[in-house]
Amino acid sequence: MSEQEHKNGNGEHEHGEGHAHETEHGEHEHGEHEEHREHEDLHIFVNRRKFDRGDGVKKEMTGAEIAALVGVPPENAVIREEEPNKREIGVSETVHVKNGEHFLVTRKVVEGGHVA
Repeated sequence: MSEQEHKNGNGEHEHGEGHAHETEHGEHEHGEHEEHREHEDLHIFVNRRKFDRGDGVKKEMTGAEIAALVGVPPENAVIREEEPNKREIGVSETVHVKNGEHFLVTRKVVEGGHVA
């Protein structure tokens, strides 16, 4: 073992400055590991409330799943993407969720059993 390399308390090799550190599974911390971290940190805002993976947020979601985060039933929901493009999203439409994206979910106005 060189002077720049020694074992830490976990039996892994640590390298001196300028070397990429490998985990015990052989993954480099840069690359795959960072992408995995980004997926863990995935969050969106619905009606200005933050939701993350623990709430059910995933990379691809339907409009109905987004509406469910704020307790609006799909048959009564109007889902809009606020950023980057303001547009309406259908309840059965699948969207590719971007980290930090904003959505607005409102209820359709129902009067006397008919949609107004």
